[in-house]
Amino acid sequence: MVDDGGQDNLAAVIGEFSGELDLKYFKEKHLNVCHARNVGIKNARGDILVFFDDDAVADIDWLENISRIMEKENVVVGRGKPLSDNMWQYFAPHYDRGDEPIEISTIWECNLAVKKEVFAAIGLFDEKIGWGHEGNEFARRCQGKYRLMYYPEMIIFHDYAFGLINYFLKQKKFGEKLVYLKIKEVKSLGELFFNYKKIKGAGEGSKNDKLQRLPFFRKLIIKIVAQIGSGFHFCGSIIGYFKYKK
Repeated sequence: MVDDGGQDNLAAVIGEFSGELDLKYFKEKHLNVCHARNVGIKNARGDILVFFDDDAVADIDWLENISRIMEKENVVVGRGKPLSDNMWQYFAPHYDRGDEPIEISTIWECNLAVKKEVFAAIGLFDEKIGWGHEGNEFARRCQGKYRLMYYPEMIIFHDYAFGLINYFLKQKKFGEKLVYLKIKEVKSLGELFFNYKKIKGAGEGSKNDKLQRLPFFRKLIIKIVAQIGSGFHFCGSIIGYFKYKK
């Protein structure tokens, strides 16, 4: 268990389970989530490493399904379902890629299983990113060496955002980290302005069938929020240009 500078007395909670579970506890300064994950990877004793967000809830068969799936795979993500029936479920169509296992080209870290040997071969999470597209960066290094798979029975419940401000700030962060991820494609600030949509790309799994089935006015509200979010994403990319383009 890696405590990334939290203030909720996690050590005492873990101590309550010391007689039942063999847990290691590491108290870290609050650097970033990639650093915390890497501390866990370095100190893990198992061959299969599982990554999970602290604001998600796992399905009852989650670990059992992962154990079975990882007998034949190296890098796997699973299906994400909403915690509640709110509009944020329509902002992350990539969380649910259907009812059949498929090969994909990116990963999401909130529901991820990786064999430890993969990290030994291609390296840990990029701590310069902190958070925001760290899964995409890791997936890039996997390509050509390990196939990335999606399995629908590997289920967690997780909301993409927790309100408008959270969503907009999240998009701003993703825009900033997009430039870090695609720094070689951004030759100048002008190119970022005029080729922003091309640099951003559509995103794997961006087709949103669930949204199309909504009543007109609810769909309109979601599209307006998404459009404002795109504005925050673009502003974040400008910040990222001045931060990373040297």
